[in-house]
Amino acid sequence: MRNSKIIQLLFSLATTYVVNAQSFCSSAQHSGQSVKETSNKVGNIGGVGYELWADSGNNSATFYSDGSFSCTFQSAKDYLCRSGLSFDSTQTHDQIGHIYADFKLVKQNINNVDYSYVGIYGWTRNPLVEFYVVDNWLSQYRPGDWVGNKKHGDFTIDGAQYTVYENTRYGPSIDGDTQFKQYFSIRQQARDCGTIDITAHFQQWEKLGMTLGKMHEAKVLGEAGSNGAGTSGTADFPYAKVYIGKGNGGGGGNAGNAGNNSNNSQGGGQAATQEPSNNNTGGNNNNNNNNNTPNKSSCSANILKQGYKCCPDNCVVTYVDADGDWSIDGQEWCGCGNRNTYSKAGDCPKKILDQGYKCCSDNCIIYYNDEDGDWGVENGEWCGCGGGNNNSGNTGNTGGNAGGNAGGNTGNAGGNTDFCSSAQHSGQSVKETSNKVGNIGGVGYELWADSGNNSATFYSDGSFSCTFQNAKDYLCRSGLSFDSTQTHDQIGHIYADFKLVKQNINNVDYSYVGIYGWTRNPLVEFYVVDNWLSQYRPGDWVGNKKHGDFTIDGAQYTVYENTRYGPSIDGDTQFKQYFSIRQQARDCGTIDITAHFQQWEKLGMTLGKMHEAKVLGEAGSNGSGTSGTADFPYAKVYI
Repeated sequence: MRNSKIIQLLFSLATTYVVNAQSFCSSAQHSGQSVKETSNKVGNIGGVGYELWADSGNNSATFYSDGSFSCTFQSAKDYLCRSGLSFDSTQTHDQIGHIYADFKLVKQNINNVDYSYVGIYGWTRNPLVEFYVVDNWLSQYRPGDWVGNKKHGDFTIDGAQYTVYENTRYGPSIDGDTQFKQYFSIRQQARDCGTIDITAHFQQWEKLGMTLGKMHEAKVLGEAGSNGAGTSGTADFPYAKVYIGKGNGGGGGNAGNAGNNSNNSQGGGQAATQEPSNNNTGGNNNNNNNNNTPNKSSCSANILKQGYKCCPDNCVVTYVDADGDWSIDGQEWCGCGNRNTYSKAGDCPKKILDQGYKCCSDNCIIYYNDEDGDWGVENGEWCGCGGGNNNSGNTGNTGGNAGGNAGGNTGNAGGNTDFCSSAQHSGQSVKETSNKVGNIGGVGYELWADSGNNSATFYSDGSFSCTFQNAKDYLCRSGLSFDSTQTHDQIGHIYADFKLVKQNINNVDYSYVGIYGWTRNPLVEFYVVDNWLSQYRPGDWVGNKKHGDFTIDGAQYTVYENTRYGPSIDGDTQFKQYFSIRQQARDCGTIDITAHFQQWEKLGMTLGKMHEAKVLGEAGSNGSGTSGTADFPYAKVYI
C-alpha cells in the first residue's frame, strides 16, 4: 500500500482527464454584451454580478453577459476581479440549492505576484464569513499555512485534495470594518479549467464546525497581490459560470448562469454531488479486481445520463468520481464498469488495521485493491473499505519489514507512527558548534554553515537538533553513510522516519526538510522535501527541468532535475540535482526513499552508487541571515 503502485490517476491524472470531458476547457471564448471598468466598481451585466477592486496601479477589467471576464493589472499592490451570483442574504446555501461553478483561466504576462487566489470567493451574513475555494494561483507558490490561524487538515472534496483553513480577522468587510471569519479550501494541485462543486466545500466546512450564514455572493475570482513594487499581468477567464443545479461540466449548453439552471442535469462532465450509482453494496465486490479492469460492459447510470457510453469489456479505470468509474475509449470518455462499494461500517481486513489505518464508514467507495484488501479514502486518508481480499496466506506486508534495519527500527516501515506523538531524544549525544562531519552510535551526521552563530546536537538514536543564528546558509543532517560501492537496488529498500518541531524560525527565504544524499557514478545530489522552514514551498526555481507532479508513496510530489557546477562531495565539479517536493508539508511521517528513486529512474534520472541518505534540515537567507531551531526528536534512516 505504501509503494508506487497506488493509482496515480486518483490524484494526478484526475486533474488532466476531467478537463478533456469538459468542452469549455478547449473551446471557450467570451460572448455577449460587455462592459469595461477602469476603476473600482460593483456592477451587473446580463444578470451576472461583478466587481473590480484595486488599491493602486493602472488596472481594468472587462465583464461579459455570459459570465466570462478578463482582468488586467499593472503595478497593483492588491487587485481582484470577480463575476458570478449575488444573493440577498436571506437564504442559506441549503435553501438556495446546490451551487457549482465552471471556469477556465488563461494566464498572460504575470509578473511580481507574491500571493494570489483563483477560484471561488464569497460572503455570508449571520455569521459574517468571507470564503475562498482556491483552485489555482497566479503566484509562483501555492498559498500556504499563512492564510489561516487554524489548519483543519487535508480532505478529499469533489474528488481532489484540498487543505482547509479557518481564520478570525478584523478589517474591511461587506458590513464595514468589523470582525469576521475566513474559510479557505486550497487545492493541492492547481488546475486551469474545471467544475468546482461549491456546495461540497460548504458541506465539508460544516462537518468541521465552520458555520456558514445567509448567502451574499458566490463568484469566480482572480486576485493577485504584491509585497513589493506591484504586480502586473492579465488573468483571462474566457469561461466563468456560477449556477444552481446538478452540475454542468459541459459548458456550452448551460443557459441561465444567474441561478435559473435548477433543472440542468445534462452536461459534458461529472456531476460530482450524486451518490455512487452502483447497487452492489451488500458485500465485498472486489476480491479479484487487482488490476482494476472490470470485465463487464456495464457502467454507472449517472454516467449514462450524461450522454456517455459504457466502455468495452476489460476497460482500465483512469478516473473516479462520485458518478462512477471512467475510462477513455478512442478519444471519448466512457463508463468503466460498476463502482464497487461496501455498506458495513467498521468492517475491514486485519492487515489494513495492523498498518495503522482505520476502517472506512459505511457505503465507502473502493478506490484501490492490493494483497492487504480493498481501500477507500476518507478525509484525505486511506482506510479499509469492507471485507476485502483478506488473503491470510499472503505474508507480504506492503511497507516492508526488512529485518536488520540500519537505524535500529525493526517495526513496519510506515505502519507505526507512534513517534509522531511520543518521540524524544535518547542515547549518547554530541554537540557540534562548527562545521563537522562525524558519527555517533553508527549514525553519520554533518553540521555545515557559511556564517553565523550555530550549533547542532546529534544523538546515537539518530535524532538531532539544529540551532542557527544569523546564518546565510545552514544545514544539519543525520542518517546512513555508504561506501559508494552499491546502488540502492543492491542495498535494499530504504525508508526514513522523521518528526520535526519548528522553534522561533525567522527570516528563512528558502528551506528543505526531508531526505538528502549523494550518489557517485553518476554524481548526483538528491532531495526528498517533505517540509520547509520558509514561509513558501520550494518552487520551480529549484530545477531547470520540471518533470511534473507524481503520486509517490501515496502523496503528491513535484519532481525537478537540475545540472549544476559547484561544490560537491568530489570537489568543485558538474553534477546533477534531483528533487521531489511534497505539495503538502508534513511535520512527521515515514518517507519511502526508494519509491522516489524508482520514480526518478522511470523519468530517466539515473542514480549511481550510494554515498549517503540522511534526514536533513536546511535553511537559507538572502538577507541578513536566518535564525531559529529545527528539532528532530525522531529521525531514522533504515533498510
